[in-house]
Amino acid sequence: MIVIVFGIIMGIVHYFSNALRAKCKLFESQVISFSAGVAITYIFLELFPQFSLGVANLNNSPFLFVLLGFVLIHVVEKELYQHVPRSKLKKDLAIEASAVSFVYHFIIGIIAVSLISQGLVNGILFFIPILLYTGVSTLPVKQARSKQIKLIVASSTLLGTLFGLYILTPMSQILHLSLLGLLIGVLSYSSIRHSIPIGKKGNPLFFVLGVLFYTIILFMGGFI
Repeated sequence: MIVIVFGIIMGIVHYFSNALRAKCKLFESQVISFSAGVAITYIFLELFPQFSLGVANLNNSPFLFVLLGFVLIHVVEKELYQHVPRSKLKKDLAIEASAVSFVYHFIIGIIAVSLISQGLVNGILFFIPILLYTGVSTLPVKQARSKQIKLIVASSTLLGTLFGLYILTPMSQILHLSLLGLLIGVLSYSSIRHSIPIGKKGNPLFFVLGVLFYTIILFMGGFI
């Protein structure tokens, strides 16, 4: 199935993301800025509207999951930075990054199943920014050195798709919206905090190009 292929591709890109970034070192600033533009555009022009339309038929409780995703990743990161000794900080941040990344991509796999069931175009539009974001991951920590841990974390999207296909199908609307809200919260925080280069870093032209590129794609697909 298409969604399983999605999970496998995501896993490969996830596992080799550090190597991919090293290969693109000369163009790192442009690639990260472009990817950030694509991600931000997808969040504001597709994820939020889709989420809001779904919530309109229910109550506003799923919005709590947007807040939860945003707050949770911020609090975990701050707790580590402020209360973990410097000698242990990098190791603990790597563990946190691996754990957060596993849960995050597991949820991505589940949501991919739900979106692709609504139409292949929906799945592809979701796949592109998530794949770019994963490939140029800019969390301020290195991946775990253990190949076993890297493999487990990289397989999280595929595991999520299998879980969504065989355990949660058919998925209730409230569950879909709750997971989508959680993803929006986490992706919003990590995109703004880590993916959009600050200060003198980054390339604003490529950020704008990323925004324009995905706005045009969504417009041509009839999503805006």
